[in-house]
Amino acid sequence: MRRKAFTLIEMMIAISIFSIIMIFLYQSMATINKSNRFYGDKLVSMESKEALYKTIFLDLSLSETQQGAIDNQDQEHDVVFMQTSHVVHDHVMAYVVYFVNNKHLYRVESATKLTYPFESNINVNIDDFGEVSVFRLYKNSTHFLLDVSMNGKEDTLLKIRHLKAI
Repeated sequence: MRRKAFTLIEMMIAISIFSIIMIFLYQSMATINKSNRFYGDKLVSMESKEALYKTIFLDLSLSETQQGAIDNQDQEHDVVFMQTSHVVHDHVMAYVVYFVNNKHLYRVESATKLTYPFESNINVNIDDFGEVSVFRLYKNSTHFLLDVSMNGKEDTLLKIRHLKAI
């Protein structure tokens, strides 16, 4: 009587084929995970840039025309003072200062008028927008021109219409 079963050689061949398929599947999964991490980091970077541009756009376009000032800190960085109706924190008609310190762009929001360098006893909210190599702002009566380069990778020029000047 003959038994219907696999021989040892057939079982070894099946395990070998299964192992080879599993190795290829593992490599594919590792490649997909690496790709997902890469594109996830790119997305986070793009979202932080968009948040910066949106915040600056709203601050500048809704700022009071007589309350703004631009102080040239050096050849690549400006300190920008303004009063704006766009608020991120719990202030009404907030005073906002943008400045660069240690290659990081900061946004400072306060209920009272600010001077730079800041006093130690002021109540402010500070937002860090990340590393920048260039932050320059140019102004005329109706528009702002913002030159910003985040992480030294790409320069961005934004032309922003001053809504309160219209």
